[in-house]
Amino acid sequence: MDHSYSNTKPHQKGKRLKLNDRTTIQELHSKGYSNRAIARELNCSPSTVGYELKRGTV
Repeated sequence: MDHSYSNTKPHQKGKRLKLNDRTTIQELHSKGYSNRAIARELNCSPSTVGYELKRGTV
């Protein structure tokens, strides 16, 4: 699925998030973005975003 509004590389299903993806998650979360909005930007699952925030690996 290709989103024209996203300026990031699409995340491949089944692959680990890279450090810059984790940094993006933290930055967008601190700006008040929802997990769904962050997931749309990274082209990943909202639950993946939630797991990363819960783990605090950024």
